[in-house]
Amino acid sequence: MLSVDVEVDRRDFPVRAALEVAPGERVALFGPSGAGKTTVLEVIAGLVAPRRGGIELNGRVLTSTTAPVVDVPAWQRRVGLLRQDPGLFPHLPVRANLLYARSSSGAELAALARELDIEELLSAMPARLSGGQRHRVALGRLLLAHCDTLLLDEPFASLDAALRRSLTTLVKHLSSERSVPSVLVTHQLADAQAFADRLVVLDRGQFLQTGAPDEVVLRPASRRVAELVGYLGFVPAGPSARPGAGTAAGVHPDRVVPGADASRGFVVTGTVTAARPSGAGWEADVVAGDAAFTCRLPSRPDPGRLSVTLLDPPYFGQDGTLLAPGEHIRAGHG
Repeated sequence: MLSVDVEVDRRDFPVRAALEVAPGERVALFGPSGAGKTTVLEVIAGLVAPRRGGIELNGRVLTSTTAPVVDVPAWQRRVGLLRQDPGLFPHLPVRANLLYARSSSGAELAALARELDIEELLSAMPARLSGGQRHRVALGRLLLAHCDTLLLDEPFASLDAALRRSLTTLVKHLSSERSVPSVLVTHQLADAQAFADRLVVLDRGQFLQTGAPDEVVLRPASRRVAELVGYLGFVPAGPSARPGAGTAAGVHPDRVVPGADASRGFVVTGTVTAARPSGAGWEADVVAGDAAFTCRLPSRPDPGRLSVTLLDPPYFGQDGTLLAPGEHIRAGHG
């Protein structure tokens, strides 16, 4: 079990993190660049000192700012940190890189090399490896060191989408198989959803919402969370509502269908101002009164007026917080 409850001073804003990750559980810290995600990992790894708080890993106190004060050095924490740069030693072959942090039996090394699909590369030098192979070697080095937790700081961000999916699947399998708590930092929602059992949304050093990835996306706790997880507009939530004056419905581009069907959700009519191909469908910019939003549709919309239905959208009050089911209707906006 990884337990974190810390506050860290930064020049622009403080970072406050309270988090527990169970053995084998995978958590993704998701938010915009500069939100404080990497700072959380660096505090856990012992690279940054918190102003207040404590960290425990499998019952061992790694950090405590209260008496007795504890600050275990990074190299003694048994915390594995994998960044975008795999950090392989260029003068050592793969085998020596794998064994650098800890001596292991030949059987353990061979078994892990097979699992990582690098058994044919043990004699190769890092310069001869592809990007994906380097990351596999770096991951293997952490696993052979028997780290008690894995911290992943956007390690696959520079790789193509197919390779990111492959390596993410591999890390998920290995962390579950070995019951290692794992924390991924990313500003790509798709990567967070592919990896995590639990998603934590950060902004300016604050944990805004924690939950299952689908729960956070479908029921964001605030308009700010909605913006971060992909909602591309907010529209007044009823014929009597005025923009900025009350309830608003969030528009997620993938939760929109063409046509007016009030039995399925909230109907919005507006004017298409732009349309462009997006994957197998089309993305359209729509203006409805003083509100604007973007949605994805199965075919190119005709110019002019367009009616769409928002499928079970989240509704937000004037203060930007999520309303309970039906509350927007009781408030007289539906």
